[in-house]
Amino acid sequence: MNTSIHVVSSDSGETSGGTLYLLHGAGDNASTWQRLTTIEMYAAQYGCMIIMPEANRSYYTDMEYGLNYFHYITQELPEICKRLLNLNPDPEKTYVAGLSMGGYGALKCGLTYPERYRKVVSLSGVTDIQTRLHDPHMPATMIKEMKAVFGERLQVKADQDIYALSAKLLEQGVPLPDILSCCGDSDPFVEMNRDYARYMQGTAFDFRYVETPGAHEWKFWEHHLRTMFDFLYNDKTIVE
Repeated sequence: MNTSIHVVSSDSGETSGGTLYLLHGAGDNASTWQRLTTIEMYAAQYGCMIIMPEANRSYYTDMEYGLNYFHYITQELPEICKRLLNLNPDPEKTYVAGLSMGGYGALKCGLTYPERYRKVVSLSGVTDIQTRLHDPHMPATMIKEMKAVFGERLQVKADQDIYALSAKLLEQGVPLPDILSCCGDSDPFVEMNRDYARYMQGTAFDFRYVETPGAHEWKFWEHHLRTMFDFLYNDKTIVE
């Protein structure tokens, strides 16, 4: 089928900063980061190519009743972009990030294929998909969508669970991606982000958690673009 990919880089075409796959949230699309934030400025500042694909409301998952979006994001998309954009495939300069649903997707990408992504960033991400699927306040229309993604019984498989994926990598003793998680203190997902941070801190992961005043909104995500790029390129998590 036809789909959209938005790509930004510096005006000079400089890409020494590598490649960032930047994932949108539920209800957004491939254009949203470019329309609502200053992401182009960061591409120019750090000399990176930023690839923003379309994943609809799939939760970046190979859907039970639908399309294989996780396969698309992790297998097909890199090959397409490598061919069309002449990307440098160096995993040491390849990053993945996203917000909300996209934060879940970014974590799943990095934890499933740690050899492909050097660093991972989740902004207000869904870090506990089981809790999310059984939220008593979820509207009936969204429950139907979730059943299309995860199945009628809303049972999460091990390869869809961020905790299970994290534990598996720790058991395997393989090289781990560095991870940054940011969430606002008024965000509905803040408790699950705090819980995941407590789980990850003290493990072999270089895991950093940043919580500041804010809600589940673009004002917060725009503010923490600086946090994200400082982490990716300067290895800092100092928030001003």
